[in-house]
Amino acid sequence: MAYGITRIDDAVLHVTISGVMKLSDQQSLQTAGMELIAKGRKLRLLVTLVDFQGWEKGVDWGDVGFMIAHGDDIAKMAFVGDERWKDQVFAFVGKGFRTTEIEFFPSASMTAAESWIHA
Repeated sequence: MAYGITRIDDAVLHVTISGVMKLSDQQSLQTAGMELIAKGRKLRLLVTLVDFQGWEKGVDWGDVGFMIAHGDDIAKMAFVGDERWKDQVFAFVGKGFRTTEIEFFPSASMTAAESWIHA
Protein backbone atom coordinates (compact mmCIF):
# COMPACT_ATOMS: atom_id res chain seq x y z
CA MET A 1 0.00 0.00 0.00
CA ALA A 2 1.38 3.39 -0.98
CA TYR A 3 -0.44 5.43 1.63
CA GLY A 4 -1.04 5.39 5.34
CA ILE A 5 -3.10 7.58 7.63
CA THR A 6 -0.70 8.65 10.35
CA ARG A 7 -3.25 10.49 12.49
CA ILE A 8 -6.50 12.40 12.51
CA ASP A 9 -6.68 15.69 14.44
CA ASP A 10 -10.27 16.87 14.54
CA ALA A 11 -10.95 17.25 10.80
CA VAL A 12 -7.29 17.17 9.66
CA LEU A 13 -6.38 13.91 8.02
CA HIS A 14 -2.58 13.36 8.11
CA VAL A 15 -1.47 11.03 5.33
CA THR A 16 1.86 9.70 4.09
CA ILE A 17 2.19 8.52 0.50
CA SER A 18 5.27 6.65 -0.66
CA GLY A 19 6.22 4.64 -3.71
CA VAL A 20 3.61 4.33 -6.44
CA MET A 21 0.08 5.36 -5.51
CA LYS A 22 -2.54 2.90 -6.73
CA LEU A 23 -6.16 3.55 -7.57
CA SER A 24 -7.19 1.34 -4.63
CA ASP A 25 -5.12 3.59 -2.32
CA GLN A 26 -7.00 6.64 -3.54
CA GLN A 27 -10.34 4.92 -3.07
CA SER A 28 -9.44 3.93 0.50
CA LEU A 29 -8.30 7.47 1.24
CA GLN A 30 -11.56 8.85 -0.15
CA THR A 31 -13.50 6.47 2.10
CA ALA A 32 -11.62 7.75 5.16
CA GLY A 33 -12.36 11.32 4.09
CA MET A 34 -16.05 10.56 3.60
CA GLU A 35 -16.24 9.23 7.17
CA LEU A 36 -15.09 12.61 8.50
CA ILE A 37 -17.34 14.49 6.10
CA ALA A 38 -20.30 12.36 7.24
CA LYS A 39 -19.66 13.66 10.78
CA GLY A 40 -20.36 17.17 9.48
CA ARG A 41 -16.76 18.35 9.31
CA LYS A 42 -14.98 20.34 6.61
CA LEU A 43 -12.05 18.07 5.80
CA ARG A 44 -8.44 19.28 5.75
CA LEU A 45 -5.83 16.98 4.25
CA LEU A 46 -2.09 17.12 5.02
CA VAL A 47 -0.16 14.77 2.72
CA THR A 48 3.52 13.97 3.15
CA LEU A 49 5.17 12.51 0.05
CA VAL A 50 8.05 10.21 1.01
CA ASP A 51 10.04 8.61 -1.81
CA PHE A 52 6.97 9.22 -3.95
CA GLN A 53 7.21 7.68 -7.42
CA GLY A 54 3.95 8.83 -8.98
CA TRP A 55 0.70 7.15 -9.85
CA GLU A 56 -0.04 3.63 -11.04
CA LYS A 57 0.04 3.49 -14.82
CA GLY A 58 -2.58 1.80 -16.98
CA VAL A 59 -5.60 2.59 -14.80
CA ASP A 60 -8.39 5.14 -15.27
CA TRP A 61 -7.69 8.05 -12.91
CA GLY A 62 -10.37 10.12 -14.65
CA ASP A 63 -13.25 9.43 -12.24
CA VAL A 64 -14.11 12.83 -10.80
CA GLY A 65 -17.21 11.60 -8.96
CA PHE A 66 -15.70 12.10 -5.51
CA MET A 67 -14.57 15.63 -6.36
CA ILE A 68 -18.01 16.53 -7.73
CA ALA A 69 -19.86 15.01 -4.77
CA HIS A 70 -17.53 16.11 -1.96
CA GLY A 71 -15.21 18.79 -3.37
CA ASP A 72 -16.91 21.56 -1.39
CA ASP A 73 -16.56 19.46 1.79
CA ILE A 74 -12.75 19.69 1.60
CA ALA A 75 -11.52 23.04 2.93
CA LYS A 76 -7.78 22.65 2.39
CA MET A 77 -5.16 20.28 1.05
CA ALA A 78 -1.45 20.65 1.79
CA PHE A 79 1.23 18.52 0.19
CA VAL A 80 4.78 18.28 1.54
CA GLY A 81 7.47 16.69 -0.57
CA ASP A 82 10.00 16.92 -3.36
CA GLU A 83 9.11 19.99 -5.42
CA ARG A 84 9.53 18.08 -8.68
CA TRP A 85 6.04 16.66 -8.01
CA LYS A 86 4.36 20.03 -7.38
CA ASP A 87 2.84 20.64 -10.83
CA GLN A 88 1.75 17.01 -11.25
CA VAL A 89 0.11 16.98 -7.80
CA PHE A 90 -1.73 20.22 -8.58
CA ALA A 91 -2.98 18.74 -11.86
CA PHE A 92 -3.98 15.47 -10.17
CA VAL A 93 -6.05 17.16 -7.44
CA GLY A 94 -7.54 19.77 -9.77
CA LYS A 95 -6.09 22.93 -8.27
CA GLY A 96 -7.85 25.86 -9.89
CA PHE A 97 -10.88 23.75 -10.81
CA ARG A 98 -12.33 23.47 -7.31
CA THR A 99 -13.01 25.70 -4.31
CA THR A 100 -10.57 23.82 -2.07
CA GLU A 101 -7.43 25.75 -1.07
CA ILE A 102 -4.44 23.67 -2.20
CA GLU A 103 -0.75 24.36 -1.47
CA PHE A 104 2.55 22.54 -1.89
CA PHE A 105 5.44 22.85 0.56
CA PRO A 106 9.04 21.66 0.14
CA SER A 107 10.09 18.65 2.24
CA ALA A 108 11.87 20.84 4.81
CA SER A 109 8.74 22.94 5.42
CA MET A 110 6.49 20.61 7.44
CA THR A 111 6.03 23.22 10.19
CA ALA A 112 4.82 25.78 7.65
CA ALA A 113 2.46 23.23 6.11
CA GLU A 114 1.00 22.33 9.51
CA SER A 115 0.49 26.00 10.38
CA TRP A 116 -1.21 26.63 7.03
CA ILE A 117 -3.52 23.59 7.21
CA HIS A 118 -4.69 24.54 10.72
CA ALA A 119 -5.22 28.26 9.96
